Order: sequence, then structure tokens, then C-alpha cells
Amino acid sequence: DPYYNGPSSLEIRREYIAPVAEANPEVHIIPYIIPGRTGAQLLPEDLAMLSRKYSNVNTVKEATGSLENMRRTRACCGTDFSILSGDDGMTLQMMSDPAIRAAGVISVYSNLLPGALCDLVKYLCAGNLEKARALEDDLAPLFNMVTVKTTEETPLGPVVCKAKNPLAVKTLMAVLGMPAGKFRQPLGRLTRTGLETLLGAAREVFERSPALFQPLADFFEVDVEARLNDPKYREGLFYQEY
Repeated sequence: DPYYNGPSSLEIRREYIAPVAEANPEVHIIPYIIPGRTGAQLLPEDLAMLSRKYSNVNTVKEATGSLENMRRTRACCGTDFSILSGDDGMTLQMMSDPAIRAAGVISVYSNLLPGALCDLVKYLCAGNLEKARALEDDLAPLFNMVTVKTTEETPLGPVVCKAKNPLAVKTLMAVLGMPAGKFRQPLGRLTRTGLETLLGAAREVFERSPALFQPLADFFEVDVEARLNDPKYREGLFYQEY
């Protein structure tokens, strides 16, 4: 969804998505519904009107966090429309809910553990909820770290700091020796506390299921355990002070 101007759902449909879909019929358009970032939201009703008029608008990335909105999307858009999770941690719930029937996920942590996220979706597509839940449990500490929320001490007292995606995943990729690239301002770095919180979650996942990291270790020729624990691998990746 577009940000800052706060357009209505009607305007998002008519002035933002429809012109692009009409001018580029060969391009697959995936509206990304994330009001927590944009302050605006394309509603299920307008999404359905778009999908009926433009054959290249037949999928949505759903990151509202609202199961009711997702269920309304399915009811409005019909059975042939694809709903993709925009939240790693809601994928199982969205794919197993018969009123949503999500088809998969556009995932954050697939940048780090693509095999594990593919397996999660494959289990859910096959109806193997037992394996899917077990894998989700293993991955949950990282799923909870898409945004890293900490309380920081400042000279003026404590403040809450929220380091939002992609700070966590790209920082962890850098720690593990992957080519994550730099951040574009105004994104900067995690705090020291934020980085320790993130690394704690990664260590928990590694301890539960080290095999999840093996493809990464093999391809990039890194010692995952050493990189998660040795302070030298986190140099320059956090603010020294608030």
C-alpha cells in the first residue's frame, strides 16, 4: 500500500494499483497489505474488484495480522485467488485455517534458512500438521525476531526501541558470513541489547535443530556455532551507545 498520504481503499484501487495493472498486463501484480507500515489499507472488497477486472491481480501478500481480514479476503476474492502470508509466524495458522487457505509465504527468514521455510510450506500443503507444527516450534524464536523490541537506558530515562525488519535478518546474515549488504538510511543498526536478544534467539534455534543451519554452513563455509558466540563477528553491527 502507498504510504504517508493515507489514501482510502477506493483511491488505492483506482489511482495506485489499477493504472499499473492496466498498463502492464504481462506483469504479475501482488498488492502488499501492511497497514502497520503504511498507515493505509486496501480492503478485501477493493482487492476483489481489482482481481475481477485484471487477470494479473490474482495474489495478495497479507500482513495485516488480522485473521478476520484474511477470511474476508477469501470470501470476497473466491477460491482461485492466492493469499500469501506476509508474516513468517502466521504462516501455519493462515494455511491451516479453512476460511483463509493461504498458499504459502513471502518470508523474511527464508533469506537465512530457505530450506526450512520451504519444508514448512510443503508440510502444510500436504496436510502434515504434526511436522509443520514441530518445525514452526523450532523456528519460533527467530519468527519472533522480525522486529526486535528492547528497553534501552538513556541519559533521560528508559525508552522502548523497536528495530524493524530488515534490521534483524540482515544483521544476523552478516554475523553468519552471508552477503547481506548495507542498510539504507534511516535504517542503521541494532542496539547492543537488541543484537544480544537476536543472537540469543538464533542460538536457541541452533541448539534445538542445528541441521537447519547446515546448508548455510556448507555453502558459505562457516562455523555457525562459532559465529553466533564469538564477539569478533558482531563488530560494527550495533550502536555502541544509545
